[in-house]
Amino acid sequence: QDAAAPLHTQVDLGCNFFVSAEVPDPRRVFVALGFGFFAELTLPEALRHLERRSSLLQRLSDSLTRDGAKIRAHIRLVLEVTPPPPRPRP
Repeated sequence: QDAAAPLHTQVDLGCNFFVSAEVPDPRRVFVALGFGFFAELTLPEALRHLERRSSLLQRLSDSLTRDGAKIRAHIRLVLEVTPPPPRPRP
């Protein structure tokens, strides 16, 4: 795609409500950094930033998955070791 050609995309306004948008000159784009901050980056810079962010989020996801597995294992261990409660007498 020609870098000077307009870029057609969709923008999420919130609650998965999307609207069509056109970027007249996509050589520079605004990238959300978080906490309401944006950076104007060139396309290569934006792609590099998004690759880093994706890698960071993947590592965070892997870490949380491991933590969840450890917690589930501890719960199972406690349930196996703990004696069942006494049955009420009729």
